[in-house]
Amino acid sequence: MTMTIAGMQLAVALNLAATIYMVLNAGLPYAGLALLAGGIARALQTSITHRNDRIGKLLEYGTAMILIASGVWLEVMLGYASFVPLLFKPILSVAGGDLTTRVRGFDRAVVGYFEPALVGMMGFLLAAKQIKTSVEAGRHRVRGYLGLIGLAASAGALCIGLYAIHRHYVSQGTSDTGFYAIGGDELSRDEHNYGSLFSPGVRCRVSDVYGMRTDPLNSRRQEDHMGVDIAVARGTPIHAMADGQVLLAKFDPGLGNMVALQVSGEHQPTLVAGHMQKFLVKAGQVLKRGELMGFAGSTGRSTGPHVHLQVCPDARLNRRGLACGRAENPYEVWPTLAALARMSCNDGPEIY
Repeated sequence: MTMTIAGMQLAVALNLAATIYMVLNAGLPYAGLALLAGGIARALQTSITHRNDRIGKLLEYGTAMILIASGVWLEVMLGYASFVPLLFKPILSVAGGDLTTRVRGFDRAVVGYFEPALVGMMGFLLAAKQIKTSVEAGRHRVRGYLGLIGLAASAGALCIGLYAIHRHYVSQGTSDTGFYAIGGDELSRDEHNYGSLFSPGVRCRVSDVYGMRTDPLNSRRQEDHMGVDIAVARGTPIHAMADGQVLLAKFDPGLGNMVALQVSGEHQPTLVAGHMQKFLVKAGQVLKRGELMGFAGSTGRSTGPHVHLQVCPDARLNRRGLACGRAENPYEVWPTLAALARMSCNDGPEIY
């Protein structure tokens, strides 16, 4: 439903968008297990059933393998989603060398296609099933009509998935208005408006991610980490990720020297960069994407030089400074995810 702009707008109008995503996030692990179980059951049924039709049997085994592969893919993806949105855990780093870099590069290139590919694949399987149902319906009109309705619905899902993949592939620089959404963001309109925090070629590492974690300065305490940490050399220039206006530039006891940039446009978030060694901007200043904001450091509550990136969709100023409101995971907001993927941070977090 929320994979199209129209569907997303309808979900928002009905106040169902948050519920849909909550149900999806909570239900996806079980969906992966269901795919695995369904694939195994299909394979066992095909092996037990004595069929003389070799082509039909081959198709049944193919369907089973697709279901099993989808289930495994989904479980692996979700197992890693708590850390970074890559397909393979960084345990491959024990291999070292060029292989690890290639695999992680593949991860970053593929992750954006995961959701539309999954929808397209399920649409294909359902369409094939409904074609079979329609053909076998014979004189049973009701079954035939139900098969045709299911075929139309599954073909629609297949088309949405394929078109979403196409839009992702051509979105960079396209002028098409688009109708595909992921996480509520229009893919083609926003992605190219965001850029990297650093200059091309700067080496960096994702040292910590969004969500609950052990306080790095107090191992007995758990805290909710409201952004992602990107480890980089001290003094590395930090650039504005998008056009916008500086909402706040000050020292914060937790985030140290921090800059909050309100991104230009309607319903755009505020991006917070923290722990700077020094910031070069002031509140009210208008910045263009790529302009210098400051230099990476380790001010505030920090264990080493890095940039804390935080996405605040409902940021407001108050007497104490910046009230972020409901911080979002930068890896789930498509424009910032795309911008992070374009960085040279080849290494995932040191978490296994």
